[in-house]
Amino acid sequence: MKKIALLIAVFGVAACENPQLGIGATFGSGGVSVSPVVSGNIGGATVAVSG
Repeated sequence: MKKIALLIAVFGVAACENPQLGIGATFGSGGVSVSPVVSGNIGGATVAVSG
């Protein structure tokens, strides 16, 4: 399922304006947690996909 989401995100970035990639790092007592975010504009709307 994650492979499909990654594929959709890659094609979405290719089709959008102003693509951006963020890592969303969180530091806590259990260590570091990373949640990647891909965002951009498609047809005037901002779209973001986080993992």
